[in-house]
Amino acid sequence: MTIKNPHIIYIRESYSDKIKAIFSGSTSKETEEVNLKRIKSSDDYNTYSCTGDYKKYDRVMFIGDDTDKSMVLVFNKYISGYHLEAGSSEGNIGIPFVYDEKEEDAKYETVSLKYNKDKEKNIFIYTPKEYDKNDKNKKYSVIYMCDGQNLFDKLSTDKGCWNVAESVNSMMKNSDNNCIVVGIDNGDGNRDNELTPNIGEIREDQKSLGDFENGTGKEFSDFVVNTVMKYINKNYNIYTDKEHTAICGSSSGGLEAFYIGMEHGDKFRSIGALSPAFLLFNENTWNKYLKNLDFKGNYPLFYMYNGDGDELESMLLTDTKKMIKYLENINYPKDKIIFKEYKKACHNEHFWRSIFPEFLYYTFNK
Repeated sequence: MTIKNPHIIYIRESYSDKIKAIFSGSTSKETEEVNLKRIKSSDDYNTYSCTGDYKKYDRVMFIGDDTDKSMVLVFNKYISGYHLEAGSSEGNIGIPFVYDEKEEDAKYETVSLKYNKDKEKNIFIYTPKEYDKNDKNKKYSVIYMCDGQNLFDKLSTDKGCWNVAESVNSMMKNSDNNCIVVGIDNGDGNRDNELTPNIGEIREDQKSLGDFENGTGKEFSDFVVNTVMKYINKNYNIYTDKEHTAICGSSSGGLEAFYIGMEHGDKFRSIGALSPAFLLFNENTWNKYLKNLDFKGNYPLFYMYNGDGDELESMLLTDTKKMIKYLENINYPKDKIIFKEYKKACHNEHFWRSIFPEFLYYTFNK
């Protein structure tokens, strides 16, 4: 059978002699089952490959011997491959990797910048191994991300890691897009407050769940735009225009990324809000806030994702769908709104890692 839009995906796996892929389309609901071919073996793992149609399918799940299965993972032309590891009740997790390249720990620089009059805040800057600070002719796009403490392997907390570097390297291997990632630390106990904009009263049913009232999200937004971005613009070989700049986060970080992008549409091409905490505010608050925004023609591409695999994620899903309606009420361009629902996905880093390559695809696939 001829595949119209072929893309090879590679799988590393240590416990099966045979493995198959089930490709699916999140919108079309079409599926296709493909047997993978073993192309390399070692004492640690086997490497398999198969080809899928990246325009027809955007999800893939792998099933090995004894019905061992993976989580549902993103499939697109930026994906090189996944290393499957046990560790999730929802299926074996998939860690992005680039086939036939030596795997190395993500290298990043830690910089402490003045956050307010009382403290400083760490930012973590990941640059791919190809990055050369002396080569001023080669510039990179930038993704700014909340929860920088969970982005790179050595920084990951007990909650897990996004493995952002591996996803970015995979994209760079399969495209002309070059990118660095700037993570902002939110791991000091003030996360809920820092990542909540003060745009109105917190819903009564949410007040007891965290320190959300009188949120300092504007202070965090000002820090990102006026301190972090200025530092990165000055010290790294990057494009400083809107078209090469994105912001992303999950949960409260997704809410804050949305807020920053909406407040500064002239600075960000895209916003990634993964499992965003829109439920903190009611419909009247959101409608009032959005109607008072003046985009001046600057409408960032807005990528939203949610699952329904646990109670919290299901609650967030309901309010993310409401946000689509709120945006429609202010005539936000429909072609700038992308919503992806991931069945059975839970509220954790395993799933945010698995969906992050899709955010990359929409952000950089011009």
